[in-house]
Amino acid sequence: MADVRVRFFKDERGFTLSEMLVTIIIMMFVLLALAGIFDASLKVFSFGNNKVEAMESARIGVEKMEREIRQAYNFNSASSQNHLFFTTASPTTALTVPPTTRSDLTFGNDLGAPGAGNGIVECGSPCEYITYKLTDNAGNSGCTTAAAAPCTLRRVNTSDSTQAGDPLVENVVPNGLSFTFLRSNGTAPANEAEVGMVLVKLTVKVNQGIGSAGTQTLTTVIDLRNR
Repeated sequence: MADVRVRFFKDERGFTLSEMLVTIIIMMFVLLALAGIFDASLKVFSFGNNKVEAMESARIGVEKMEREIRQAYNFNSASSQNHLFFTTASPTTALTVPPTTRSDLTFGNDLGAPGAGNGIVECGSPCEYITYKLTDNAGNSGCTTAAAAPCTLRRVNTSDSTQAGDPLVENVVPNGLSFTFLRSNGTAPANEAEVGMVLVKLTVKVNQGIGSAGTQTLTTVIDLRNR
């Protein structure tokens, strides 16, 4: 027994080169598998974040537009100018319908305390004209091509709808904003006076550079309160 213990402590041969190579290769496979799992987990987590951010951004934009469009007010009912939606060139002129789908919308709200409105949409303090439109990120022009992306949903609160206005939602896809006019029964109107509902569609795409982009489209149908 003593001889066995002596031989054990004197044995310093260690591992052979082949054994080391096999061990290294096995460890490499294990590390590569772990790296792949980590990378996949990171991409899934990032995609989830992108999706949530796209959802929240689209929700904020749609809810804001829904509240204000629902309250769209006749331009001047006292003078039988009962149009709710105006041309972007002249806020006093009724929008031409058809076409029944467009990428921007101008309307007015008779603001003030309950019962304090004068029944006429005008631009004073505050201005009652509102325009929603999609522009490039600088707010200079429309956003219809991939070269102009990322697009920004903007809210203009002046009688001049060509102004840049204020950004409301960023990362909107090109042509990602549309307004479709409907009669109250859901059919296509023949003119602006027949518009009883507006279908709003907004598509947001968020990509933070890791994993797949998160895209979310929200659609809502708005019943007009004042028609």
